[in-house]
Amino acid sequence: MSDPILIAIVTALAVVLAAIVAGMVTLAIALVRWHADNRRLWLWNRQLVDHIYRGLPPPPPPPPAELFD
Repeated sequence: MSDPILIAIVTALAVVLAAIVAGMVTLAIALVRWHADNRRLWLWNRQLVDHIYRGLPPPPPPPPAELFD
């Protein structure tokens, strides 16, 4: 195999690998944010259920500050 073809193949593989790594990092960041939002939603839902179950008067508990940012 000639050198230009070998360089082209190695470059193409490096680009594909870089795209996969970038996609995995983006996915990891999105999953961390999703998990944090899910925990905040669960906490707020738990507070609302407790508020209703205890028969407390309005207003219901407010959502967590970071939930809808």
